[in-house]
Amino acid sequence: MKKTILLIILAGFQLSSPAQRSKVLSVFQLIETAKFREAKEIIEEAIVHDKTSQWHKTWFARGLLCQTAHEQGVKENDKKKSELYPDQIYVAYDSYEKALSLDVRGRLNDQIAQQYVLLSNDFQKSGLLHYQRKEYRDAFRAFEHALKITNSPVLTVKVDTGLIYNTALAAFESREWDRAIEYLDRLNKNSHSVNTALLLFNAYIANDDTISAEEVLREGIERYNDNEILVLQLVDLLYNVNEAEEAISILDLASARDTSNYIYPFTKGLLHQKLEQYHEAIKAYEQAVKTAPAEIKNYYHIGICYYNIGVEIEENARSIDSRQAFRAEKERSKEAFENAVIWLEKAHARDQDDPDIIVKLYQLYQYLQKGDEKNSLESKIN
Repeated sequence: MKKTILLIILAGFQLSSPAQRSKVLSVFQLIETAKFREAKEIIEEAIVHDKTSQWHKTWFARGLLCQTAHEQGVKENDKKKSELYPDQIYVAYDSYEKALSLDVRGRLNDQIAQQYVLLSNDFQKSGLLHYQRKEYRDAFRAFEHALKITNSPVLTVKVDTGLIYNTALAAFESREWDRAIEYLDRLNKNSHSVNTALLLFNAYIANDDTISAEEVLREGIERYNDNEILVLQLVDLLYNVNEAEEAISILDLASARDTSNYIYPFTKGLLHQKLEQYHEAIKAYEQAVKTAPAEIKNYYHIGICYYNIGVEIEENARSIDSRQAFRAEKERSKEAFENAVIWLEKAHARDQDDPDIIVKLYQLYQYLQKGDEKNSLESKIN
């Protein structure tokens, strides 16, 4: 009797494994007929059952269920399908990865490869949607998973630089600086674009790494044929770290290479002006005028430099005791102010509505006692 009972128990154990696996196999039929809820109940039981939890087909079925329900749900705008699981496409990915880890003989490689192509597209669509909604962390997560899929050993696809860029951009917007740098650097080493170099520069700056940031710009200037944006960004960086002389040298070099571009002498003028080196600034601005005579800001800044020279002379004159020396300084300041008027009038002739030009001219006319000229601007001042 005891022997008979033991045989029955053993037979039960032998039959339980095929029975449980049969349930898993039935999930595929349920997926085909869109009975996703029923399929979920069976598969969730199977992933914890000791007879099927370590079977590769169990996890493949779960992945297929999540992916198929998601894709149908999105297509039909049916959240009961697309939200069968929280983070449904991520559950699909994790399930496929689990299946691959259990499938030591690689019997599922081809099937999962086919699903991965579609799943990568699902992640990219999700990433784009999140990005458009400014949900940058969710976008980054989605794009990065799409990238993980393309790097899967079961696929033999070329690296998608567009996907890497989207992943990098979402990481950047998420302020995930280390990850953004990782992906942007990968692109930048392959000369992806000027914009990539700028993003990488800004990511390094945000990560408090000015040395690497400067290196990116210097390499980019060489790689992208003295790109103007990169040159100006490097100049700005050097000025901000108190290396103005180096910044001016870079502008001189860039100007020599591209003599037709007024922006380099103009920017050189700005640097000298910020350093209160007004005579040097005027020389640079005059060079910019020769290159781009239609640019109003060249004339305006020359006028402002002469104005600042005049103010500087006036302030220094206050400490002079000699009446004769004082008068001489007053003449010098007057000459500077008159030069300022000449250049500001040139700017005003090209743009008669610019408020900065009008206000400064009005002040100068008033100081120099040019009544008619001052009166002509009264209506525009008010």
